[in-house]
Amino acid sequence: MDARAGEERLLCLSGENLEGYCRTLSALILAGRLNSSYPDPYVCSAYISCLAPSLRRGVYGGINLDRRTGLPVLNDVLSVKIDKDLAPAFIASQEERLAAGRSLAERSAAKLEYFRRLGQVVLKPLNRVEVKLRRVDRESGSAFFEVVYDAYAISPALFTRYCLLLEQKDAVWASAFLERSGDYSEPTMDFRMKLEKYAQDESELMFLIMGGIKGVRVEEISRARIGPFWSAQTGFPPAWPQASPGDAVLHFPLDRASLELKADINNDPFEGMYREFLSGEAKDLIEARVKNLGYRVHKDRKFACTKSAEPALRRLLAASTARNIIYAI
Repeated sequence: MDARAGEERLLCLSGENLEGYCRTLSALILAGRLNSSYPDPYVCSAYISCLAPSLRRGVYGGINLDRRTGLPVLNDVLSVKIDKDLAPAFIASQEERLAAGRSLAERSAAKLEYFRRLGQVVLKPLNRVEVKLRRVDRESGSAFFEVVYDAYAISPALFTRYCLLLEQKDAVWASAFLERSGDYSEPTMDFRMKLEKYAQDESELMFLIMGGIKGVRVEEISRARIGPFWSAQTGFPPAWPQASPGDAVLHFPLDRASLELKADINNDPFEGMYREFLSGEAKDLIEARVKNLGYRVHKDRKFACTKSAEPALRRLLAASTARNIIYAI
């Protein structure tokens, strides 16, 4: 039976409800036809599948969901990777025990089966930074980088990927954010710390902050997320009509701040532009900063849903001027 966890923002899910939740969410992640701007859908789907009771064999009682997004909290998702890393040693110790003719307690036997199954799953770290050197302009003394930062956002809980296109002047290599040796490049510890600090909100805010770093020119920053997830287990917004048990909707929001864009475009029916919420002196200051940096913002959102939820989702979106892609399975 599901119950509220200690904090009001959490929902505890277990048993058949958790099994159905994991099965549906995993399938919708893969149905989204996500490009490289988004977190790897196969990795994200695998993490969710590994939370299912059928795989965990009763080792865990359930998980906590963030009510705001319908996704698991960080600790539960992280437990999958921790167990994966611990699995080889545990399996070896238990198989040694069995080889010696000693029996296993029921819980140890279940844990051994869980770890064996988990050992067959390919999992990348939840948080990782990858830096690629795009090109070097010797005339201008600049190096151009592509940075991909994957993170599982804590509050609210979401799979998140930031993609950055940056130019760095050779004049600042002594105190550089990104180190380069030939075709090899990597982030410095300072860059990692700044990235984790700034990657807390939408791409425009990150562009405004990083655009002020000496010796670094930002060309583009995008943020793509998997979630929120609406379902019978997690709930639907008030405007949703009477939901059937099979209804489920997964959001794939994307926001991008780039020098290539000619105008601001918002095709996201659920989020406004950052600057729309400013007023007075603050708005004037930010508008001047935006003009100086020369970027524009594009927001979009697509969806994957179960076939039973598609009519209600289309009716909900019809109230907006946005035109969004929906994949129904």
